[in-house]
Amino acid sequence: MNKNILKNRKAILSAALIIAATASAFAQGNGIAGINEATSMVSSYFDPGT
Repeated sequence: MNKNILKNRKAILSAALIIAATASAFAQGNGIAGINEATSMVSSYFDPGT
């Protein structure tokens, strides 16, 4: 019975790590898009060549 508990804990831990890694990857992608959008908004306030 203890072996089953250990297998279940390992499976749950593995699933949690995969979910955390996936969430982190999506968050980084959205952050880059936000930075690019902010850069384009700020650069539109200034004349080119200044």
